[in-house]
Amino acid sequence: MFLIALGIAGLLFGIGGNEVRRFENAAGKDIAAKLIGEKKQVKVRTKFDPFAILDGRLKSATITAADFQTDGLPFFTNPEGSQKGRLNELKLDLQRFTLGHLAVERLRARIPDCRFDFGLATKHGRIRLTRSGEGTGEVEVKQEALREFVLWKFREIKRLNIRLEDNRAVVEGYGEFLIFNTNFKVEGSLETPDGNRLVLTNVRITFDGKEADEASQEVLLKALNPVVDLDRDLHLFGAIRVQSLQLQGGVLRAKGKTKIPNDPNGTKSGLSVLSCFRWPICCASHLAS
Repeated sequence: MFLIALGIAGLLFGIGGNEVRRFENAAGKDIAAKLIGEKKQVKVRTKFDPFAILDGRLKSATITAADFQTDGLPFFTNPEGSQKGRLNELKLDLQRFTLGHLAVERLRARIPDCRFDFGLATKHGRIRLTRSGEGTGEVEVKQEALREFVLWKFREIKRLNIRLEDNRAVVEGYGEFLIFNTNFKVEGSLETPDGNRLVLTNVRITFDGKEADEASQEVLLKALNPVVDLDRDLHLFGAIRVQSLQLQGGVLRAKGKTKIPNDPNGTKSGLSVLSCFRWPICCASHLAS
């Protein structure tokens, strides 16, 4: 039995190693096909134990991508499939991409305890994520990118400048609102009441250099808040829930819980985060038998 096990391991480390590289390259190309951008870069890397893979267990899968655009979250799970396959950790490292109308400098996430359809993998050589664990992540957005997003989202604002420093946001500009047109300046904190919305709070507001009255402040804050709604504006469907925000050096850093959400359109449409991955696990299955 020990010699048979050594033979299987040798095949997996040899011929299997080449198959893994081929699979990873194909997976990267397939994911890239779902993203927009002439300079987009996508790479997939996996780690596995040659014996554990026979029982449908992967140590990790890492997806790195850069310089792309997407209208919303391109990754979903299909929970109706079998959850026999285990992926110990899914890692995401996405850089310099545009999510909807927001340019994101970087998004990193580590999501443990994921499951995939092992039967589908052994029969058809494809892996479909069927359950996501809950992990942690961090997102970085530059103040210039936030400025462009706010100008796109709030059409009443015609001119705008944003500074992020010492955990305070300073927003200055000119707006044409429902009951008045004015130059304005807002100094305050950026916080999240529910993990999904980012809102300006604890503010000091001036109009044309004069302290704004309470009613006018309410009009402006109602127009500006929420500055970002992760689900409504960015179509994240609960993938990120912010727990802490840092504003420093012109960069917004948000940290919180991350997961791959279920496909909002049902299990038969959309792209599972791993649905396109062709994996030589079927070869390992034949070896085991």
